[in-house]
Amino acid sequence: MAVRCFFLVLALFCGSFAYNTPFWVLGPNIEYGMSGAVAPADVRGAFVPQANANFGFSWIEPLGTEGYGVWKPNKTNYMRFFAGTEVSPFYGAMRVGLGFAPLPPPFAILELRFIYSNENLFWNDVEMPMKPGEDPSIDNTWNAGYIFDRFYDRSSYALIQSFDMQLSGEYNSRALYLSFMLSFSLVDITSDYDRKSFDYMRGLPLYSRDYVSVEELFAIYNFGKNFSWNAKCLFMISGQQPGLNNTYNKESLSYAIISTGPLWRFSDGRSYLSVSPGFFTRDGNGSDFEDSIKERILLSVQYKYFWNFNFGKQ
Repeated sequence: MAVRCFFLVLALFCGSFAYNTPFWVLGPNIEYGMSGAVAPADVRGAFVPQANANFGFSWIEPLGTEGYGVWKPNKTNYMRFFAGTEVSPFYGAMRVGLGFAPLPPPFAILELRFIYSNENLFWNDVEMPMKPGEDPSIDNTWNAGYIFDRFYDRSSYALIQSFDMQLSGEYNSRALYLSFMLSFSLVDITSDYDRKSFDYMRGLPLYSRDYVSVEELFAIYNFGKNFSWNAKCLFMISGQQPGLNNTYNKESLSYAIISTGPLWRFSDGRSYLSVSPGFFTRDGNGSDFEDSIKERILLSVQYKYFWNFNFGKQ
């Protein structure tokens, strides 16, 4: 129980890195931060706590006439290279990718990205039955209690690789910041458990040669220089394996998170802290998840800091 409480607290104060921010400049940029999400009512609830710390580097090369150190919101055309690392008690991950925003205004807000991710599970690879009718069923295994009982105990090392294609867009003004992201990922798993495991980074049980589709909406309304309100909606679904020879025939699984809360800015807006209560719900094609209301409530905390080199800026 002490171990579970430790990870409950840790999940509230460890963090994540996000590529979307209104503070980019053309040229080199660095961003780092921490975040966590947990269902505080019951550690052994449906939601598996998430916690990570991230560091990322991004070089944005202009495709137009803009110079380094300059950024024109909603108008800049660019090519982006980025690389980053992500560490948590559950996994370590590395990412590299390219992004392109070649269209003229008003479509310059759209960016197409190609990302490769390498996720290493730290000896906490967990067997996840995902086929309808299996015993135990996914209803009894996709939860914090089942996974934490096997955390660093009855489990081993595993590797998860993914190839992502994303379409994102963001609009930034003095009062409002809006962004969306559509993602399609092909996932490959190397595991001792018939190529299936729980993906801590995505919060989903996955099977090798699986695919994951993500839809995300994010909004920030600025009440002043140092205080804002943010809202986020995330929907994630994994694929359903066909009933062919030598395939697992897993069922399709999905979950959604809606959260909203205050956001405080520091250092002239280059860092912020957000605290967002939210609601978590999950679904499966062939499973019946009967989560109570208290198991669906969650709390997410995020701190993020952005720093650029001011390269070429006068």
